[in-house]
Amino acid sequence: MDPHYSQQPGLEVVHQHGLEVAVQEYDHSLPEVRADEYILGGKETILPPKYPIAQSSEYPEYYASPSQGPAELASTGPPGRRKRLWFVIGGVIAVVVILGAVLGGVLGSRAAKSSAGSSEATQTGGGGNPNPPPAGNNTAPANTTAAAPQSIRAGSGLSVTGWRKPSGGVEPYLFYQDPKDGLRYSRCDTSKRTLGNDSACWEAPVSFNSFATAGTRLAASTALWGDKYQPQIEIFYAGFKTRLLGADLNPQLTPNTSDSSVNQVQVTTTASSGLTAYWPWTIYQSADGVLYHVRNRLLGLFAPSPTDWDNNRTNISALSTSPLAIVPMSSNFSRIAIKGGYAVFHLSPTTPPKLAVSITDLTSPQLASDYPLSWPTTLPDITPKENTPLAAFSVARQADELQRVDTYVLYREEKGGVSVLYTATLETGMQWKIAAGGKAFEGMDDGSEIACLTMATSFYDAVKAGVVLEEAGAETARCFFQKVPMP
Repeated sequence: MDPHYSQQPGLEVVHQHGLEVAVQEYDHSLPEVRADEYILGGKETILPPKYPIAQSSEYPEYYASPSQGPAELASTGPPGRRKRLWFVIGGVIAVVVILGAVLGGVLGSRAAKSSAGSSEATQTGGGGNPNPPPAGNNTAPANTTAAAPQSIRAGSGLSVTGWRKPSGGVEPYLFYQDPKDGLRYSRCDTSKRTLGNDSACWEAPVSFNSFATAGTRLAASTALWGDKYQPQIEIFYAGFKTRLLGADLNPQLTPNTSDSSVNQVQVTTTASSGLTAYWPWTIYQSADGVLYHVRNRLLGLFAPSPTDWDNNRTNISALSTSPLAIVPMSSNFSRIAIKGGYAVFHLSPTTPPKLAVSITDLTSPQLASDYPLSWPTTLPDITPKENTPLAAFSVARQADELQRVDTYVLYREEKGGVSVLYTATLETGMQWKIAAGGKAFEGMDDGSEIACLTMATSFYDAVKAGVVLEEAGAETARCFFQKVPMP
């Protein structure tokens, strides 16, 4: 480990661009909850499903029987008074996380900065490949932990995914691209945070072999299942000849990083396609503007398939080069993994483009007969700023027996500020409301993306129990973005 890690940490950044999770709480236009009011909605014991697993004629994948629906998990919270959401831009609460200033405590050092400038870390088997072979012939790379100051590409794609460890801490993985087009991730174990130093959990960034195109968007998701996927992180990106490529990160394996089997599916996207993922779904855009979803062909008990994926056209058309943001539509994985299981936010192909949301298969005869819609699919009339970033996350709705979700969507306004569209329960029913991001986003780079964390869920974990989506809480649902650090 670099001896400078014990000093004030930082990450060398191109043109002084940084990456940040907002540090301030939302203003009181959004309700708040105190930390001591937070109740975890972690693992709930369930039995294996009692319904037969049927194959869809439309998608050759495993889906639950539409007549019986998925097996139910327990509700994510006890009944009682409605909690006020502790909503802070950057997630449910926020911690300063700046690449170029202070990401976690181990991403570099200011001492090294004075002598190294914006130098790159030496990578062994990691980073971008200027002449990548065709996808599908990639060799499994070895992991390399950086031992020198790192850099993040200005305007880098950003994606974050994470899970709650059996020990209790939340473990997010944040992915980004360096100036030489290599991919890296930084990992945090929130149980290692210390009083007054919320960023102490971040470990040294790791580079891994990839074949990413310059400026690719990134999409990360987490597979949790049994004792072999605890967890397995999937990162998807655009590679050689705009192929959709991926890598698997599994700390239980040696090497712990390898090429994803999705590389064998021969999926072609576009150089500017948006990407977004929540296991088992990955969404991308084709040249004609239509969205496609790639779905892991889950096995019995919703086990991940190590080799098989399906690539299907949806009925969703979006603005060319639209950013994409997926959210689960239930706190129960057995609903997330089947038809109607996700929603995707995007920009409409209209003049001017509007913020839109789509849920596939709502009219499908295979949709579960008791499908609970979490919120209205008609959004307020919103015209975001041109080239807006777009991010979204879901949390379990408090004490909701139908296991619905509350969702938050972050975008840039025409005037440049960041706003949040969020679901609110009113006397007239569930509605969308808008709040300003305020000072939390001051200094955010014009070309910065935003990445928000939605916690992983599972039907069948290492102790044969289900993991449901958590309610809004102090360690979860954080968002990251690039920011010019203060001098």
